[in-house]
Amino acid sequence: MSRLLGIVFIYAAMVLAWSGVGLFMLLAPARFGNLVHDNLQLSPEVHPGDWGKKLFLRVLGTGLLAFAIRIILRVLQM
Repeated sequence: MSRLLGIVFIYAAMVLAWSGVGLFMLLAPARFGNLVHDNLQLSPEVHPGDWGKKLFLRVLGTGLLAFAIRIILRVLQM
């Protein structure tokens, strides 16, 4: 029984992480972009008028939410 709880915990953590990041990207794309820029220097800074960067981050966040839903559906099929 304890092994099953460990597996359930791992899958729950994965789903919560992917969906949390995806929701953060959907709801606050400028803050997420600036967070990545300030901490990792992987992307350019997102200014208030940068609609292209915000759109890209929202599309990426939607993809992460779809990935989390796919994980849930695959676990339910087991």
